[in-house]
Amino acid sequence: MAVATVWKAYLSATLQLHPDEAYYWLWSRRLDFGYYDHSPLVAYFIRATTLFSQNEFCVRLSGTLGLLLVSYLMWKLAIELFKSEKAAAASVIVFNCLPLVLSGSIIITPDIPAFVFWALCTYFAWRIVSTQKPVYWYLLGASFGLALLSKYTAVLFGPSFMLFLIFTDQRKWLKTPHPYAASAVALAFFLPVIYWNATNEWISFKFQLGHGLAGAKYSFSRLIEYAGGQMMVAGPVIWLAGIYASAALIIKPLRQSSGFNLRAIKNITKENLFLLSITLPIIIFFAYSSLKKSAGPNWPAFAYFTFSMIVGAYFSEGGKIRRGILALGILTSFLISFTAGLHARFSVIPLYKISQDLGRADATQFFHGYRELGEEILRHPEIKFALTASHQLSAEIAYYTKQKVHAHIDTKLTRTSQFNFWKFPEALKGSQGLYIHLDGDGIGPYAEYFISTGHEILRLNIKRKGYPLWNFRMIKGLGYRGEA
Repeated sequence: MAVATVWKAYLSATLQLHPDEAYYWLWSRRLDFGYYDHSPLVAYFIRATTLFSQNEFCVRLSGTLGLLLVSYLMWKLAIELFKSEKAAAASVIVFNCLPLVLSGSIIITPDIPAFVFWALCTYFAWRIVSTQKPVYWYLLGASFGLALLSKYTAVLFGPSFMLFLIFTDQRKWLKTPHPYAASAVALAFFLPVIYWNATNEWISFKFQLGHGLAGAKYSFSRLIEYAGGQMMVAGPVIWLAGIYASAALIIKPLRQSSGFNLRAIKNITKENLFLLSITLPIIIFFAYSSLKKSAGPNWPAFAYFTFSMIVGAYFSEGGKIRRGILALGILTSFLISFTAGLHARFSVIPLYKISQDLGRADATQFFHGYRELGEEILRHPEIKFALTASHQLSAEIAYYTKQKVHAHIDTKLTRTSQFNFWKFPEALKGSQGLYIHLDGDGIGPYAEYFISTGHEILRLNIKRKGYPLWNFRMIKGLGYRGEA
């Protein structure tokens, strides 16, 4: 795990900010109770680690620290569940080798704080079961509220844990005031987001409901795409091993009963039922939603906290074949993760030589080119603001010009984002600016934004290992008119 942490720290310090990260960094410069796209806690995490420096490593530092805490909680929980250091160690190793964690966690997104507080929710939920002490209900309530402050989909922890309570003797807690008081604690933590939405026509809630659940007709092909995405973020061997282990933990005990019915669930050990309850509903929920709309590979990321423990315990405590599968899965996931990080940093896979389509589809390209764009803009001190058709590109410009150039969006062309809630500074309305777009992309009615526009177009062509990456076109204009 130490090697993985050092590797992630190196990538965090040397890779340029991903467009999503730059956008969330910009949030951290303008702290609020809520944002259009997500709950606000990611902005506070970034703000906490950038008090003394704004470099890439500090922007991402909470990701590295957060996943260390998650790994520690996994170790503690696995020891309590399995009474086996071997199973606990295997769980932590599996988790830290997942591409989602080893490569993906260097990117600071709402998934990072959500992962931390989801892990705390899971840990305190089991402490309720194992100690029968009511105090853990209130720690669970606080953690749940903070998870909701991180990402809306963390709400799925509630029904998942409720399933476990209903199907075990722990349903007795539902006759006490503690679960309901804990829910009130969670709600109290979440009130700032509710307030922000209430004062902004509930726009963030509406956006997320439409973003995650709305869609076209049901399509089985999107479900296959979803499964492929999960193999990508977990590694194919670990993913298939986890699905197999989950099925085995359910089917074998049910076969021992007189029939497949709800009462037969009591044959599943309480520990296994707990892990399955916090894992499978999340994976199944997003699998179902993917039938209507393509689901992001990271959407069920929460489930991999307990998913890793299912894999680690089931295969480490088995015979040679199981242990061999576990070793193969860990090696495969690690190699995928390490190769992805190596390629992101050093461009070791010549995808453009194989196919231009593969080169354009390379997700690691988003770690390159923005520092150079910022430097080019700063070579023109007369430029005070920049407009783009992408909230992410505008955020990159803000970051890599160190906010010396005010970045805004073309509201007539780009989708709604947090930029729509930020006003253009009055003091800059008579200044010179740039309208920036990528060559070949759609371009908005830029002349409408300026008092006058010249014919001067600045060009910046970014290459990666000799192959074209971004072709920026920058049109100079005088004076910002404002929006209609």
